[in-house]
Amino acid sequence: MKPLFKNTTQYNSEIYDEFLKFHEKKFHFTFTIYNIFVIAFLLFCIIYQISRHNSFVAIFICFLLTGFILWRNLHPAKEVRDTYQSNVIQKEQKFTFAFYPKHLKISNMMQYQTIKYSKLYRIYETPTFFYLYIDRSHSYLLDKTKFLIGTPEEFKMFMKKKCFFKMRT
Repeated sequence: MKPLFKNTTQYNSEIYDEFLKFHEKKFHFTFTIYNIFVIAFLLFCIIYQISRHNSFVAIFICFLLTGFILWRNLHPAKEVRDTYQSNVIQKEQKFTFAFYPKHLKISNMMQYQTIKYSKLYRIYETPTFFYLYIDRSHSYLLDKTKFLIGTPEEFKMFMKKKCFFKMRT
């Protein structure tokens, strides 16, 4: 079966930097609000336990608070560092995206994956890229200038039909 759209994007550090800036801008507010609520709740629990003279539980919650703060700050930095050091970025791997009526196929030199459109988390459009999120923090990057079959505008309309509530521009 012939694909309706085909795109070949070569991943490199410049493309990934652009994606990181977009991702930070898009999700920083919700990330920060979530952190504030959880930290405020844990601080309330610590104060409550201290007022009840329950020092063991207060100390335990302090450890939870410390672990939460460390996890929320160090884990994203580790993921970004690991991705920068991965073969995808370091060896500038080329990915081919083939879009069919019911699914898309993603392939590189070593493997391929098939994904149904309903499994996509969100699709964002920027002036230069389409970001196909498979979950809240992982995305496939499609360079708009690298369409081999179809145009970016036709692709946008196709994706709006397939993933109407998931498409963001």
